[in-house]
Amino acid sequence: MKIPSSNKCACCTCCVSLLVLLLNLVLAVVLRLTAAGGCEGLRVQDIGPVRGGFSEVNWSFVHWLGMRNLGRVLAWIPWNRRVLFGAPPAVGSLGPQIAFTFDDAIGNNATTFVSLLDFLDEEKVPATFFVIANNNTVAPDRQLILKDASDRGHELGNHGLLDDFMTTMSRDEFEAAVDQWESSVKNAIQGDWPVSPTQWKWFRPPKGMMSGAMDEVLTARDYHIALGDLYSDDWAYEDEAFHARIIKSGACDGSVTILHVMDGERTLRTLDILRDVIPALRARGFSFVRLSDLYNTAHEDMPSCAECPICMDAFVVSLMVSLLVLCFWVGKLAWCTQRRVKSTVVSSQARVVTNIRRRLSSGGPGIELSPTDSALLAVSTQSGLPEGSTNDTKDCEDSPLSQRTGLMRTRSLSSTRASQTLASMDLSRSLLEVSAAEP
Repeated sequence: MKIPSSNKCACCTCCVSLLVLLLNLVLAVVLRLTAAGGCEGLRVQDIGPVRGGFSEVNWSFVHWLGMRNLGRVLAWIPWNRRVLFGAPPAVGSLGPQIAFTFDDAIGNNATTFVSLLDFLDEEKVPATFFVIANNNTVAPDRQLILKDASDRGHELGNHGLLDDFMTTMSRDEFEAAVDQWESSVKNAIQGDWPVSPTQWKWFRPPKGMMSGAMDEVLTARDYHIALGDLYSDDWAYEDEAFHARIIKSGACDGSVTILHVMDGERTLRTLDILRDVIPALRARGFSFVRLSDLYNTAHEDMPSCAECPICMDAFVVSLMVSLLVLCFWVGKLAWCTQRRVKSTVVSSQARVVTNIRRRLSSGGPGIELSPTDSALLAVSTQSGLPEGSTNDTKDCEDSPLSQRTGLMRTRSLSSTRASQTLASMDLSRSLLEVSAAEP
């Protein structure tokens, strides 16, 4: 069967938009790897799975593309525009800087948290802890541990009241949660928070998800929102070598590493990662700073060499165009299917009415009709139901989707059953109206 030129054009539009989307994604990865080659010590091409599995493949691809580049895509959503993934390059001869951040402090096991503090002291690495203000933090003995972490020079950030989404909260509910967190932390450290004018008010959204209400509250209260550009689900699966490879190969000036304060053996996993990473980064000239210190440093007015702004913006535009084209044709398919069902019902009733009228015209004045035929004929006369079979789906016949699926050219079993059900409902309603009108 010959396909109309309009259908060929529509098919080509879909194919070209998807091809452009794919090419932009490949281009983004290529440019990211090329740009990374100009960063001293940055070897994104070395990132790859160690033990294998979907998670390692997934996070390897994410870091080939770059978390900062993905952040540019997320920034198209209004409430993600203030989310920070990493700092720009530092000005001067300070050398590359990196900030270690740890989520879910203090955790269930206070002993392992103290072990982490001791290790960071030994390595002379200041860090930023994002604290969950639950019972693990507000209990009297835990308050002393949190105060100890602050007294050792580490920074504390807001990570909510529970390790759960806060996106469903209203503005008032979220603001109350922020108030409760600040009150709990101030009581624990027995002083102001932040503890000094040079420290920023940091918030890291649980599960990494933001909402419009959260952004409004955090903006009004002068919070800064931090995620990071080095992350690999260290809490989820055990492969210290892979997590360390992500950090060592993907770190650049201004990077923010996300690790977790975990319990039991999983905290020891965090320590194993740090034992591998810290000497390697130090050998490359990195210095370790708190999150506020990373952003307080003077920065160059240019994106990091790990970023590719143009290719990611092009990818977003091509993604939007592809989604619009896809939504158009899916919407047209649904619209045409609905019209087809309606047309089938009308055609079925029209054929019945035609047969009744033929019987009346050929049988003479003495012919008697059953109550059902009389009701249907009366309804058709009032509503102007046309004779014969109708087809108002002509506009849908040329759809390329209908030609490929056959939905518009063949009557499927579901459409037939739907038509019969609608016809029976209409007829039953008509009979009830006729019966009610009779004396």
